[in-house]
Amino acid sequence: MSDDAQPLGIRDIMSLATKLAERVIHTHNAGQPFSMNELEAVVKAAEFLQKHDMPWPGVVTEVIDGLVAEMDGVRADSSDMGVRMLPPR
Repeated sequence: MSDDAQPLGIRDIMSLATKLAERVIHTHNAGQPFSMNELEAVVKAAEFLQKHDMPWPGVVTEVIDGLVAEMDGVRADSSDMGVRMLPPR
């Protein structure tokens, strides 16, 4: 689907998701804590885009992949302690 054929709302969400994901990455790379609200907004935008069969912008994929890796790390660390903080996949 060409960019011009996309409904305005989806283009807006893609743009917002990209800007938020870039902000999360920039903040993280600067060694500062990022806003959980911003991270949640990136995840919700990704869910919306997926629901509408739209590809994620690359930077959104990078944030989601990083979040999944972080969760997998927490899961592995908690398994070592005999505690499971997140349900298994």
